[in-house]
Order: sequence, then C-alpha cells, then structure tokens
Amino acid sequence: MKTFINIMLGVVVIALIAAVYLMIKTSGGDGESEAAPEPDAIVHMSTGGVVDNIERRLESRTGRDLKVRCPKKVDSAVGTRFRCSVREAGGTEKIALATVVIDGPEGKFSWTSSSDELHAPTPAPTPTA
Repeated sequence: MKTFINIMLGVVVIALIAAVYLMIKTSGGDGESEAAPEPDAIVHMSTGGVVDNIERRLESRTGRDLKVRCPKKVDSAVGTRFRCSVREAGGTEKIALATVVIDGPEGKFSWTSSSDELHAPTPAPTPTA
C-alpha cells in the first residue's frame, strides 16, 4: 500500500508541474506583453530643403540676397522645433531668426521669421562685489 501511495504522490506532483507549465505558456507569462514599449528610434532629416525654402521666400519678400543657416540635421518627428539664423549674403550680423516646426509626415514643415528677438535689449551684466 505504501508503494501505491508513493506512486500516486509522484503522479500528482508531475500533473501539478505540467498544469503550471501549461498555464504559464497559455497565459502569455513569458514577460513580452508586460515589457514597456520601446521608444521610437529618432529619425534625422537634413535641413537643406528647409534652408532653400526659407532663403527663397525671404529673398522674394525683401529683395535682398540672404543666407540662412540651420542645424545640419534635426529629428523628423512631428512637433520638432528648431531655429535658423538669417544674414545678408556675405554678412556676419544676424538680421532675423526663423523658427521652424515639423508639422507633418515626411518632413513637412512650417516656419516664421522675426527680427524682433534680435533687437531686444541685452540685459546689463550684474556687477560682482
């Protein structure tokens, strides 16, 4: 009788292990569904087209030969915002700033330019004691 009880106990233990294993496999308990989603990779885009567009539009408005400088590459995600400096061609003084916002897929953008920010008074340095 003791042998029979030991055999039955072994069968019950094996059955419990198999049941736990099947429950884990069918419930997706492998950890993949609980992992935090990975952030999207940053996709950079060249700003050459942005520079050309801003230069062409500002030159047609002002009738002056201008040079626009933007960061070489920026994140192409919608909502990305960056600034470009506007100078007269051959000049070194910034005459305006263009603010660019990526607002659509495939690098679609909008921009505004202003010279007001450049002409705001610079605060005087604070004297040190």
